[in-house]
Amino acid sequence: MSLKHKGSLLVELAAGIHFAKIVDKIRAFSPRSDRSAVIGLLKRWDLLNLKTLLNGLRSGKNYDAIKPYLIPVGSLSEHDFERIAKAQDLLAELKKTDLGRELLSQSTALFSKQMFSAFNNALRDMDSFMQLQTILDAYIYLLIDKALGTGDRDIERIKRIMKKEIDAKNIVMIFRLKKYAKAKIKNYLIRGGSLGDSVITQLIDAKDISSAERIIKSKFSAIELQENASMVDLEIALEKAIAAEKLAAFHVSVLSIGVMLGFLLLKEEELNNLRKIAKAKEFGIPEDEVRKMLVVV
Repeated sequence: MSLKHKGSLLVELAAGIHFAKIVDKIRAFSPRSDRSAVIGLLKRWDLLNLKTLLNGLRSGKNYDAIKPYLIPVGSLSEHDFERIAKAQDLLAELKKTDLGRELLSQSTALFSKQMFSAFNNALRDMDSFMQLQTILDAYIYLLIDKALGTGDRDIERIKRIMKKEIDAKNIVMIFRLKKYAKAKIKNYLIRGGSLGDSVITQLIDAKDISSAERIIKSKFSAIELQENASMVDLEIALEKAIAAEKLAAFHVSVLSIGVMLGFLLLKEEELNNLRKIAKAKEFGIPEDEVRKMLVVV
């Protein structure tokens, strides 16, 4: 990678390759009975890669420029992403893949109509682009939930973590959109979390993060928020609270699916931390400020 890239980009892309190799090892030695759960968790990367692809296309990049940023550890291959990137009809090309067929099989009639419209207009219209991002986020958790199944204690713990991730994303989304489109906030929230409608309304009506601290702590009891917390403080605090739960899943027992899934979730945090450190060094951010941004458990 160092022949083509330098600085923080080199670290980010090399860390992505490393993560892909680790995933291949986990997939290879996971017991046959648990392999579907591992594959299910990795479906998130199919849709995260799809979001990366759409972001790149919207900014005018061609596939060759986007390709290094993709981490194809799910069911979609590099060839699949290339075909989707070069297609005139993105959704039609996605439908030809196993993931695309699974997405449609999970859709309600209304959701399919929204997805069709959002895909067709995502590269031209910002509102459609934002809507598509929300739809893909919702499908990430919908597909993982279905793939993980039910019954096993470790699996249920991982599913609770997934719901917490949805809650955290929705809380951040609410405070980001407050001053721009308060009336439309609910349209952009991800389905499938544990925040009830009354809690969401309270968060939307809250004056600022500090005044909503009690509501947030009711869902994330371990969260630590500073006085007059900023958006950055909120995001980092939520990340750390969820990471602590991922660690608990990893330590649940010596021999269980929870160990493998918890390890993969923590490996993702490691990947994010390396990106933060590399970017911070490039922009000359002081070390003490960088340490505050890291999610270390």
